[in-house]
Amino acid sequence: MESKCKLTDRQIEGTIAFHGHHCPGLTIGIRAAEWGLLEFGRAEDEEIIVVTETNMCAVDAIQFLIGCTFGKGNLIFRDIGKVAFTFFRRSDEKQKRIVLNPDFAQDIRAKQELLKPEQKNELFLLKQATIQRMMNADLNDLFLISVSNKKCPERVRIHKTIHCETCGEGVMEPRLQTVNGKKICFDCAKRLTSEIDKAY
Repeated sequence: MESKCKLTDRQIEGTIAFHGHHCPGLTIGIRAAEWGLLEFGRAEDEEIIVVTETNMCAVDAIQFLIGCTFGKGNLIFRDIGKVAFTFFRRSDEKQKRIVLNPDFAQDIRAKQELLKPEQKNELFLLKQATIQRMMNADLNDLFLISVSNKKCPERVRIHKTIHCETCGEGVMEPRLQTVNGKKICFDCAKRLTSEIDKAY
């Protein structure tokens, strides 16, 4: 069966090389990014933003293909644990959210759970079949797509670096905490709080 994925071999191979291997998780990201490119285009700078609710393999495909990265501040991680991505475009305020269809994923997960760790060959074949099935799926079957009503994230601001008054390391100003009148980093604040708790 011919793949329904419309990305070029070069795009797919580049994504796999960026991630390090091809797996079902990355395939979800490849197809999510394909949808994003069709609906929103590619981010040359910060005009497109993706909010990801997972930190699994799929996110690498979003970074590589869509051009949204943590470094540019237009890839935002919300630790929800859902295979879901919300796309925003600043120019026309368009926004949509896509979620992996649980019906699509459920039977694959059930088959995988039946396999024992020593059944490596069967597991490999199942993964390959899963990848092929995802690549052949219609995007509207693979994902649940809805219009988002979230506020578009603000543009990234460059903050001053302040030195922690305990460890001396530089910290982004908004991340400093004031403890006993000192401006200190999160790690030092956590350590100090732990020491105070032990004292009581």
